[in-house]
Amino acid sequence: MSSQLSNPSQWTTGSEAPTDKQKSFLSTLASSKNADIDPSSLTKSEASQKIDELKHQETVNTDAAAGEPIQDPKGWATGDEPATGKQMGYVAVMAKELGEEVPEKLGKSEASERIGELKGRTGM
Repeated sequence: MSSQLSNPSQWTTGSEAPTDKQKSFLSTLASSKNADIDPSSLTKSEASQKIDELKHQETVNTDAAAGEPIQDPKGWATGDEPATGKQMGYVAVMAKELGEEVPEKLGKSEASERIGELKGRTGM
């Protein structure tokens, strides 16, 4: 089963149109790699393979800060979902270091933005 998961061409739904999330991520990634790709002309499996290819290419924009999200967190398809445990842990460590209250709940997008802001203030 794991070989099927790692091989998009064998996916049961691989011949379907790419998801909105795939199209959005692929467009953003292609732009950062200076690649001309029309995500809507690909299948799910082709989009996944193209994403993997582009992720392993060197980024054209050398001015981009390391560790910055490829896409603006406000545009994330899952941005309104609760933040991951890892995100909340990172926010908690930096907030405590700054003597600030640790928020109880954040969405994924909010947590990402908060992490970026706290990183700048803590130097982490």
